Amino acid sequence: MKLRIPFDDLVLAFEESDVVRHHIIDTKENDIIYIDETIEMGASEKLEKLEGKRYISLPPRIPQDDFELMESFVYGVEDFDLAERFHAVLEGRKPFRNFKDLLKRYPTLEKRWFAYRDNEMRNQTINWLCENNIELEGQKVMPDIKIEELEARMEDLFEDAEGFRPVICMNCKNKEGLKPRLFSVNIGPENMLADKETKKAMKQHYSIENYGHYMDDKRVVLTTSKCPKCGSDEIAWDY
Repeated sequence: MKLRIPFDDLVLAFEESDVVRHHIIDTKENDIIYIDETIEMGASEKLEKLEGKRYISLPPRIPQDDFELMESFVYGVEDFDLAERFHAVLEGRKPFRNFKDLLKRYPTLEKRWFAYRDNEMRNQTINWLCENNIELEGQKVMPDIKIEELEARMEDLFEDAEGFRPVICMNCKNKEGLKPRLFSVNIGPENMLADKETKKAMKQHYSIENYGHYMDDKRVVLTTSKCPKCGSDEIAWDY
C-alpha cells in the first residue's frame, strides 16, 4: 500500500496515540483523523464509523512504552553514578515526573534525551510501516545505505574488540583458515527498513547474505567471513 501522508505527521501521530487519543489513517483521502475520547461527544460512534479496510488505526502507546524508552536511554549514560541516580528515580514513585525533573539539572543530557526519543519514535514508526507493508510515496524516511569494505583489524576500530574473530563454520564445523572481512555502514540496524536495505546492499555489491554487527556510539561495522572448506558464509564469531 502506498500513502501520501508526510512522514513527520505520521511520526507525531504515532507518538501521541494512546488508549483515548486515536489517530486513524484514511487511506482513500491520505489523511490522519484525530479523535479524542476525553473531549469529543459521540467519540465511540465516530470510531465505529471509521472501521473497515479503508481505515488503519495507529497502535496506542501505553505508559509502559515510555517507561521502557527511559530505561533504554539510561543504560546509555556513561557516568556510572549519574546512571545510578536515574535508575533509582525510575524504580521509585512518580518515575515519569522525577525523571523529567532530574533531566532538567543536566541540560546536555536532556538534549540527548529529546534527540534519542525523537529518533526512537521515527524508528518505531518506520517499523510499523514495514510491518504493515506501507510505503510513503515520494518520500525518503532515512538516508541511503553506504557500505565500504575496511582494511583494518577489529582491535583497531574498537577498544573492547581485541580477539573478536571468526571461530567456526556453522555449516561444516571447520575452524581453520577463517579470515575476517569488515565493512563500515553509515546506518546501524536501528529499524526494519535499515536492516532490509543493508541486506540488499551486501548481497548486491558483495554477494554476502550472512553477517553480524559490531558497534559503539561512533561507528557500526559489519563482520563476515567465508569458509575456505565449504564456501559457506554462515560463520560464528567469538573472542
